[in-house]
Amino acid sequence: MHKTYILENEQLKVEATDLAASIYQIYLKDQDKLLPMLSTPENYEKFAENTLSYGRTIGRTAGRLYRSKDVDQYVDFKGEPNYMHGGPKKFAGKIFSVKKHTKDTIVFELHVPHLSDGFVGNLNVLVTYRLFQGNLIVWHQAKTDQDTLLNMTFHPYFNLEQSNKLDHHELKIESSTYLSQNEDKIFTYENDVAGTHRDFTQFKPLKINIDNQLDDIYLLPKDRFSATLKTQSIEMKVFTNYNALVVYTQNKSNNTDLVNAKKEALYTGVAIEAQKSQKDLNVLKHDRIYDHYIMYNFKKI
Repeated sequence: MHKTYILENEQLKVEATDLAASIYQIYLKDQDKLLPMLSTPENYEKFAENTLSYGRTIGRTAGRLYRSKDVDQYVDFKGEPNYMHGGPKKFAGKIFSVKKHTKDTIVFELHVPHLSDGFVGNLNVLVTYRLFQGNLIVWHQAKTDQDTLLNMTFHPYFNLEQSNKLDHHELKIESSTYLSQNEDKIFTYENDVAGTHRDFTQFKPLKINIDNQLDDIYLLPKDRFSATLKTQSIEMKVFTNYNALVVYTQNKSNNTDLVNAKKEALYTGVAIEAQKSQKDLNVLKHDRIYDHYIMYNFKKI
């Protein structure tokens, strides 16, 4: 059974769990109130049962990894045509150990033996969550003894007002380029967002339907500021040294109820996930350290 942990400072309170080194809920403090920031399953039992990766650490590879000559040297797909979010033995289903836990910081650790999840290399992973003022800092570190594929992400779904729709949220993304797939479904092409429903270079309401739903990879500039999500009363900014941002508007129904919606409801939260670009073959060399962060800044406006 997974265990839960609390992080807290003067501005934020966070509920974490060792299942997939996850964040179950983020609260912004407003005088004597706790304001939930995440769309998340209704309770911890449903969190464990849910299949849409709410708040979980994703790996070894985020997104859908397809077989190719280059990929096959790093992955044994065991006859599968692709692996989604790391395959059948992905990080999202594993219990991490806790290396450190203080009032405002927790460090989760995972050792993944060579080929135990289909990927080559013995991999050691650290996932750190730290609170600093109004910021939740997510830090991904890893080391391998063989060259291997690694593209981790943190997968939170945001609903800053806990409604069952995103209509009152506005989003701005610091990117004018998104990726699209070739005939083999590999993300190959870089496209300009201008003239498409993916254009969030200026603030735009998230009034989502089947014609404008998002499940897209945006390429990021190098200035580390990547996106802003806001309502009339709360603003969240996202910073990262990852080079891509995936934005997903929960286009599939859930297998469990959520704190803010029933399981059949669509578009009840927006996942904003920083990761490496899926256009690239993301190889972690045996003599290098994987070292990436995501920072979510919350404030009342």
